[in-house]
Amino acid sequence: MKRLLPLFVVLFVLALYVEQARSQPTRSPQIIQLFRPVVAKSAKSTVRVLAGDKEAALGVVISKDGWILTKYSELKGNKLTVKFIDGKSLDAELFGWDVPNDLAMVKVDAADLTPIEWTDSTISKAGHWVASTGAGEDAVAIGVVSVPAREIKGAKFTPPSGGGASGYLGLALDLDFAGVKIQEVFKDTPAQKAGLKADDQILAVNKEAVAGPEEFLAILSKNKPGDEIKLTINRDEKEQDFKVTLGTRPGNKGGKSRADMQNSMGSKLSDRRAGFPVILQHDSVIKPSDCGGPLVNLDGKVLGINISRAGRTETYAIPSEVVRPLLEALKTKKEAPKEPIKKKT
Repeated sequence: MKRLLPLFVVLFVLALYVEQARSQPTRSPQIIQLFRPVVAKSAKSTVRVLAGDKEAALGVVISKDGWILTKYSELKGNKLTVKFIDGKSLDAELFGWDVPNDLAMVKVDAADLTPIEWTDSTISKAGHWVASTGAGEDAVAIGVVSVPAREIKGAKFTPPSGGGASGYLGLALDLDFAGVKIQEVFKDTPAQKAGLKADDQILAVNKEAVAGPEEFLAILSKNKPGDEIKLTINRDEKEQDFKVTLGTRPGNKGGKSRADMQNSMGSKLSDRRAGFPVILQHDSVIKPSDCGGPLVNLDGKVLGINISRAGRTETYAIPSEVVRPLLEALKTKKEAPKEPIKKKT
């Protein structure tokens, strides 16, 4: 009977799917309710992570003794709290993090939690149904796999502009470098005009040392268009200072970017939408604050961790086969070691 349940769900979903307009069919409350049995098990292992008083992200329990995986870049604030499906809240402590995949491990004082059940994302093909589990009985979104897990060659991280509020620099960072290294400088941008080049290593912003991309972005986000910042650069083993007057992201008009306009047609997009080495893409419409939670198949097993609302019809997940090898390293209070991406043979 259990094996018939996913088929039963699919038949009902397909019937409703063809009756509704194709613009946002999977947001129907009736369809969401049909997926309750699919997410029931993983919901027991899904938590809400709060940074300060803000709902920052979702998280997943990976062991019964309090280890929880979540989205790293949203953990802003002095105090982290984890709220469970039964309403219980526990203080959490940040341990390790992985910038390329935007994952972090936090720890709570608990000994009886229910860990999630992983499966390889490779069992799900394009067109297969998936559900994004939340910290409740209903899925936060459902959809289908658009593109199975794939390596993003030359992955790079373009610093976000903060929706028009923060100053724009115009470069991409090398995520395989243990520090802050420029991978590409975009044409006709403040970075190019200031003389920055690919392979420059950024050591400090306004004399404040930066050890990794997240620290660099945190400082950069405090500055608005028109502000002048000083970057200390290591180029050819020599330190140099460059003054950069920050601009506005191309396409912004009156503080509203193309992405902002796109948001109004779907849901708000994540600040970070690129630079992930390996992703699984699906068409579910989730909120950025619901990233960090599990993406499951119709058997309720976890294919990966939702990591970015990247476009009106694009959500990215880090596949489980990428996440699982990182888990032990993330239990230490430091950035996870960077390993080269294994090419498919």
